Amino acid sequence: MRPPALALLSAALLLLPASTAWACASCACGDPTLTSMGGEQPFEGRLRLSTMLRAWGHTEGLTGVDAQRLRELRMDVAVAYAPRPWLVLAVNLPLQAREVQDVSLGMERGWGLGDIDVSAKAFVWKDKEFSPDQLVSVVGGVKLPTGPRLHARDGTTLGIDAQPGSGSVDPMAGLAWQGFRGKWSFLASALGFLPSRGRDDYRLGASVRTQVAAQYQPSPMWAVRMGVDSRAERAPDTNGTPEESGGGFIAYASPDVLFSPGMDVVVQAGVRIPFVNQLRRVSSTPIAVLSLAYDL
Repeated sequence: MRPPALALLSAALLLLPASTAWACASCACGDPTLTSMGGEQPFEGRLRLSTMLRAWGHTEGLTGVDAQRLRELRMDVAVAYAPRPWLVLAVNLPLQAREVQDVSLGMERGWGLGDIDVSAKAFVWKDKEFSPDQLVSVVGGVKLPTGPRLHARDGTTLGIDAQPGSGSVDPMAGLAWQGFRGKWSFLASALGFLPSRGRDDYRLGASVRTQVAAQYQPSPMWAVRMGVDSRAERAPDTNGTPEESGGGFIAYASPDVLFSPGMDVVVQAGVRIPFVNQLRRVSSTPIAVLSLAYDL
């Protein structure tokens, strides 16, 4: 069996385009801006495939006392389709490899398919009919408990932190704004998540996640983006009892570079650097991000 990281990378390569695109999707919608998944302007019939690879980790608890370290390599495979000029439907499937180590150096590893999520984004306002400079949209979706429960080689069930799925149904909803001005484009969004109770009576805390970003594109082939991503959340609980770790607020500085090596293909590379961390007994590493989007 291949190692998890190699398996994820092999799956990512399967999404690389094998032939020239039929037409320029960004030109067809009157938007030449290089955009990653979720930031595009819609037009009827647009189909976008994407994959995003992320590497991250965090440590819960006190070092040398009860610390538990989590490391994850995650690849999201997504497809988005616009059946109407004002509506985008999306499905996202994660593949995850997790490693959890506790203070006694005991280790658990789990990898496989995670929980699929489906969403819809409806553009409810734009400042003009063609090539709008401003767009407002509402977003709604749900994460479904599709990830299998994993077991160790001896047949015991892996701990909740080593599982790729939570076993819960987690709805989300929010608002987003996009603006375009010459070589600049802007994005602001706020999403609320309300997880339900999942496996082992464990429930993640409700959260609000925000993003603001500005992008400068001096060339049709590349652009640079700077953003701030934040998350405010309640502590998770088990059987109604709050966990000792988790809950609070964290914010990341999010620089990215976007590059278009060919028609309808956008590659994005960046990092999410925590610069404010008010999470309780949780320290987070930077998050490395690499993504590929392809318009059909």
